Amino acid sequence: MGGGIAKSVKIAIPAVRILPEDVANKIAAGEVVERPASVVKELVENALDARATRIVVRIVAAGRRTIEVIDNGHGMSEQDALLAIERHATSKIRKADDLDNIVTLGFRGEALASIAAVSRFELVTRRAKDESATRIRIDGGILRDVSQVAAPPGTRVTVNRLYFNTPVRSKFLKGITTELSHSIDCVQRHALAQAKVGFAFSHNDKSLLDIPENATLRERVALIWGLNFLNDLIEVEGEKGGLLLRGLIGAPRLSRSQRSHQFFFMNRRPVVNRSLQYGFEDGYRELLTIGRHPVGIVLLQTHPRFVDVNIHPAKREIRFRDERAARDAVRDIIRECLTSVPGLGRAATTQPDAPRASSTEGRLFESPAPAPAEPVEPEGRRGDAPTVRVRVEAPPPQPEQTTAPSRPEQTEFHRPAPSADDAGGDTGQVAPEAFYESLITIGDAPLQIFDTYLLVPEEERLLIIDQHALHERLRYDSLRADLEDHDYAAQQLAVPLLLDVPPSHARLLESNLRLFSKLGIEIEPFGGNTFQVTALCDHYDESRIPEAIHHVLDQLAQGDLFDRDAFLSDFLRLTVEACRGSVKAGDRLSPEERRGLIEGFRRIRPPYTCPHGRPIITELTQLQMEKSFRRKQ
Repeated sequence: MGGGIAKSVKIAIPAVRILPEDVANKIAAGEVVERPASVVKELVENALDARATRIVVRIVAAGRRTIEVIDNGHGMSEQDALLAIERHATSKIRKADDLDNIVTLGFRGEALASIAAVSRFELVTRRAKDESATRIRIDGGILRDVSQVAAPPGTRVTVNRLYFNTPVRSKFLKGITTELSHSIDCVQRHALAQAKVGFAFSHNDKSLLDIPENATLRERVALIWGLNFLNDLIEVEGEKGGLLLRGLIGAPRLSRSQRSHQFFFMNRRPVVNRSLQYGFEDGYRELLTIGRHPVGIVLLQTHPRFVDVNIHPAKREIRFRDERAARDAVRDIIRECLTSVPGLGRAATTQPDAPRASSTEGRLFESPAPAPAEPVEPEGRRGDAPTVRVRVEAPPPQPEQTTAPSRPEQTEFHRPAPSADDAGGDTGQVAPEAFYESLITIGDAPLQIFDTYLLVPEEERLLIIDQHALHERLRYDSLRADLEDHDYAAQQLAVPLLLDVPPSHARLLESNLRLFSKLGIEIEPFGGNTFQVTALCDHYDESRIPEAIHHVLDQLAQGDLFDRDAFLSDFLRLTVEACRGSVKAGDRLSPEERRGLIEGFRRIRPPYTCPHGRPIITELTQLQMEKSFRRKQ
């Protein structure tokens, strides 16, 4: 400023005007055509809606130079082809009510117009009854030519020089590898959902994917990811409240650090939905190590009026009429599937979750929903992998319990030394599956090796137990039972723990202080967005409390998606250090202590994992040993 006087700047307010058509088209294109993969998605979906049985996708330079999609669908007349490139033109929506019953994929009217607005676009299409095909060429939204050419029945769309007239947008594209992977992923997802359609994908004239028509889901998975991946998948099929679920889900040993191998399809449409994701992962609760995510291809069907697919410009996300019921349906079917696989699932006698006060308990929809016009084909050939079919019904309403539910007796924290009552009584307990029946009837103390593992021999296998993981699980179950029964001692903190929360969560925390009190955490307002923790359950690790409280608030903010059972498990993992005081690897145990640990196994409900998801027990079969010694090949 240098001692001068700052001049005021006057900003002129422009008059309101209608955008030129070419500008409006480019803005619309920005919503639909985010990257080359967006073009691939729109064109493949249009081909599927045209009832194509073979779709060929060819791209050059990751789609920046050329994207071509060829199908053998029913094609279009010249009049329909000209209308298809206009904005808001579609053959799939006629009135507003049709938006509640969408069974097609590419129902967005201006997709072709948007693509043509930012590329050199060519459409060649022919119906089987026509003698010649119609060719339409458009440059940057300007119609250049309409002519008749020779071509087979079907449609070929060629998109050259994408974003040639909007260079700024092309600068936001990633590298060749990234853009190519997005396009491949798009085609793969549709290939998994469309059981009767063949797909071919090539890049720079090099074939990257070729799936024949009528290939089963298992065959498609094998062609995409290989046989090794396929061998760890389990077939699942079930129904709850009008929601049909089929697909392939991974055994717990097949997991990923990210959710990149979770695929959800609703009425053959690849979708993203938080309820489906939460329900799927909740089905694996306590089967996976913390930080690992299950894999699966989940195909769902229901009547389209119960699902809103029109909430995202690219139609990736969907919304259910009842999000909570959808999540619970997926969770229950997945759990029933894993329960039916020996050694993986929870005990069949596990008590159902307590009924929730909800008018839609166990019901996703008001009436049984008819299947879409083209139902998803049953997946796979029977006998290739375990197939689980379940029909999960809602538990009948039960009167409120007046007495506390029975729970397992608590094993001593320092060393497992069961009392005489523990050895014979299992009232209110759920015995393990017959899969580990020898552990129930064992008499002599098991052998301990490496001061870490307990060995239990059987006729044709050797069971191996991790003593630390088992004792850690016993302590965790006991602590959880204490918390559920409110049988804990909250101790006053000498110095209150101060906690700052975001403004959006301050009111939420203040209205849920009673909930935290029931969890053994006494919290008081301290002013503004600051709160103080004045007392804690003596089982909790104080250093983890701030993280746990923020986790609870995030869960509560989900509203109807809040699940008490899942929340309690997560909360205990965050706040309780079950490792502390447990038998460690390297601790030499007396025969009584070893027997005590095995006796504690009786009280465990499957899955047989520690609180962190690590396995408690494994086996070495006689056949494996004979192969090791080359007795058998």
